Amino acid sequence: MAPPISEGRIARGRLAIVLTIAVWACYIAYTVFEQFIVGHASSARLVVEAIVYMLVVTALMGSAMAYLITRIGFFYRSRGHHRAPRIALDPFLAGETPSVTVLVPSYQEDARVIRTTLLSAALQEYPGLRVVLLIDDPQHPRTRAARDLLLSARSLPGEIEAELGVPFTRVQAAYDRFEAALDDRDRRTTTIEDMRDLAGEYRFAVGWLYGLGHRQEMTDHTDTFFVEHIVNRLADDLSTIAEALERGAEENAALPAGRLVQLYRRLLAIFDATMTSFERKRYVSLSSEPNKAMNLNSYIGLMGGSYQEVSTPLGIALVSAGPGRAQLTIPNPDYVLTLDADSVLLPEYCLRLVHLLEQGAHAQDAVAQTPYSAFPGAATRIERISGATTDIQHIVHQGMTHYDATFWVGANAVLRKKALDDICEVAYEGDWEIRRYIQDRTVIEDTESTIDLGVHGWTLYNYPERLAYSATPPDFGSLCIQRQRWANGGLLILSRLKDQFRAKAARGQKNRFGELFLRVNYMASIFWSSLCLVIMLAYPFNADLLNPVLLLVSVPYFLMMAADLKYCGYKRIDILRIYGFNLILLPVNLSGSFASILQLLTGEKSAFKRTPKVRNRTTAATSYLLAPLALIALCAYTAVRDIQLHQWANLVFAGINLVLASYAMIAYVGVGNTLVDFFTHLRSWLYRPAQPKKRARGADKTASQQTRTGHAEGRALASAGVIGDWASVLHYGPDRGAAGLVAVRSTPTARSTRGPQTAQSRPSSFEEFTFFTVFQPIFDLESGEVAGYEALTRFADGSSPQRGLEAAQAQGLHIDLDAALIRAALASANALPEGTWLSVNVSPDLLRRPRELELLLADTTRPIVLEVSDADPAELADLSDLPANVRIAVDDAGAGYDTLARMESLKPGFLKLGSASLNGIETESARRASIRSLVEFAREHDCTLIAEGIESAQQRDALIECGVPLGQGFYLGRPVPVERALADASR
Repeated sequence: MAPPISEGRIARGRLAIVLTIAVWACYIAYTVFEQFIVGHASSARLVVEAIVYMLVVTALMGSAMAYLITRIGFFYRSRGHHRAPRIALDPFLAGETPSVTVLVPSYQEDARVIRTTLLSAALQEYPGLRVVLLIDDPQHPRTRAARDLLLSARSLPGEIEAELGVPFTRVQAAYDRFEAALDDRDRRTTTIEDMRDLAGEYRFAVGWLYGLGHRQEMTDHTDTFFVEHIVNRLADDLSTIAEALERGAEENAALPAGRLVQLYRRLLAIFDATMTSFERKRYVSLSSEPNKAMNLNSYIGLMGGSYQEVSTPLGIALVSAGPGRAQLTIPNPDYVLTLDADSVLLPEYCLRLVHLLEQGAHAQDAVAQTPYSAFPGAATRIERISGATTDIQHIVHQGMTHYDATFWVGANAVLRKKALDDICEVAYEGDWEIRRYIQDRTVIEDTESTIDLGVHGWTLYNYPERLAYSATPPDFGSLCIQRQRWANGGLLILSRLKDQFRAKAARGQKNRFGELFLRVNYMASIFWSSLCLVIMLAYPFNADLLNPVLLLVSVPYFLMMAADLKYCGYKRIDILRIYGFNLILLPVNLSGSFASILQLLTGEKSAFKRTPKVRNRTTAATSYLLAPLALIALCAYTAVRDIQLHQWANLVFAGINLVLASYAMIAYVGVGNTLVDFFTHLRSWLYRPAQPKKRARGADKTASQQTRTGHAEGRALASAGVIGDWASVLHYGPDRGAAGLVAVRSTPTARSTRGPQTAQSRPSSFEEFTFFTVFQPIFDLESGEVAGYEALTRFADGSSPQRGLEAAQAQGLHIDLDAALIRAALASANALPEGTWLSVNVSPDLLRRPRELELLLADTTRPIVLEVSDADPAELADLSDLPANVRIAVDDAGAGYDTLARMESLKPGFLKLGSASLNGIETESARRASIRSLVEFAREHDCTLIAEGIESAQQRDALIECGVPLGQGFYLGRPVPVERALADASR
């Protein structure tokens, strides 16, 4: 989950947009006036220079604006996102879940990398997963190393399935015993022992997971992340549930049979996966084009069919099989999850995204994804800075969803199979039918497929959480290959945007300018930004075009990105490193863009270049080394020239580029690596041996295991710490506190579980009420400071609190529920700013039980205001033993004598004026006079007035004039969760 976004940060983001546009407009207007009206552009060359320079500045400003706009969209989505609680996910798991097939395309990957990816896919909390490793390695390896990679890839799925079979078989047997025991009982009742048995199965799973992490080969930071944030985090979660079940059993509370079934199904879902592999290059009937898209297409095209292998003169072919002849049957799933072999998923990824796609509001979403983040803890500077750009792109893609401009960005995604069938194109290679779902006309196949889906009326959705992580290239050579591919293809797809917008208009949907602008920027900005920056660096423009104000166009962009880097866990100064990093990547980006133009002119498809996944360094192309050095030399020449000509404004620009490009070349490429790569290319150019020498494969292998204290399985017995209310843990997961969600059950009559059960030791009943607490600030109207907060309840099903209390009363649980509402409010309020008081609503029934109310409030030191809507003096007198920090607030009884009499008889600490009492206060002098008299009467009786329902500045000002000290309402502040309340208070 993203950290909460404050109103101040959003306001600064909006200000950055306004400043960028304002400064750009002022510069353009000033330049037009000076160059064309005053006449400084006195020749054709100067006129062309002025026009080109203004176009360059405008193009760069447009890219900066796109970033500033998308980050605002990201802020809105982060604040509006509400995580589905476990109480909504567990019933989904226990029902008929849609089928999902996970496809992991792989090409000559290290076995350790594939194993980690397959384990992260197999450990998804989703039942019946089918995980398929799509091995694209050559069928006849030419080297021993390639053969070893192929053999290890083939064996991995079976090995992992056998590993997962151990916990799955045990839990399945326990579940079968539980179901059999339920069938033998009347009304399928549960016992305390059932809860203890389930807790034991969770404990076993915890120990198995810790053991799995202990066996992981620890080579780099990606392994550390997998163990700590996937395996151990999942184990900790299950350990918390086990502890909650044990505590519930200790309190003699037995969960209903349906709830225990859900918890069993969740545990089974973690280990319920079928692992297999598929090699398309074995068959002549499938495409052999060397790219990831066709690797995926080949298998997707076989889904839903049965096949047999047939020998042909060209090789083995897969053909449709008749009844009883199938050698290979491939199910047709509801969803396809694609996952790159160097990426990992958090355990809830599949569950949350499929659950989302099954909601009616997302019925037209073809792709649900969470743009991948970089693995934290990179060991090299280039991995770290490349990861920073990746995490910034995560913000960009999340923000684009806000403007309906989402692109499928690869690495991971849940695809609706029905949508893939809609965009399928059929072609023929000889006699064989080739199906294309994901287009491979460009090397950025997922981007073009986005357009295809849009033409057919499908939409895409970025889930606003970080649930997927992917490795970044570890050296400059492999990074160049990756970024050159990213830059290649956007210009080719750009022309297809018109097809999507025409189809959208034909369906009667409105085309928004924001969507068009962001989509065009996404596909073409790499080209125009790189080209414009090179022009500014290389061409000596007229000095009159340079203006110090021009620098201010980019200042908001860099300041906001620096703030985003800090937000993502990096340093603000990394913005300078990223700028230098992008400078040395200019030739790479331009190379990819020119490859697109070449394909557009010739029709020849660019070759797909896979990012190398090797432990040794990848040699960078000579051009990618010479071009940054030439850029550095140009900046140095320009700086010297600017000093000679006293062009100080241009000197600043040249000096910054010189320093940052030089730093990037040293830090991210390395002087030694540059010389070695030059020598390697020179040697290969001068010396071409007739027979290539066989290089000895290094026998040394880094296999250092991270030292762990204690036996791994023994950690399963360790307590997970204080978990709070065990019932809330079972219903909403260990992150229940952040969401404020609470489970309510009736108070158990006995806690002892030893000895035979009597009428007073039977398991207590259990009922569910899904709610969370929000807080509305109460302001000092004169100073504008927050004096306190009123705790309000929101039920997850959208029903009103009054309706929830009535439903609880019908079951005899209304007092328990009312007490739970107060308990949850007090627990959440611990994080509220010090010095503020808390107002909670108390029902009349709980008010008549002063002893229970006293116990609820005994442990809080914060000033508390009990708001009662209907009470008599005798009931309030019974509350005399409440702590000294507790005061009473009552509602007004209407205008006039009734309110005064109520105040005099009840003697409350606060009187709350309802919105009805404020009607017309802005314009009616009689209303204001009545409230003034009420303020004076309240002051005489040591009572403070709080005005509710303030909806305008005029009402607030009128109340201040009348002397009302405190107020609340939507105009002053809306009810928000505690995290948002804290963010608002810190502004």
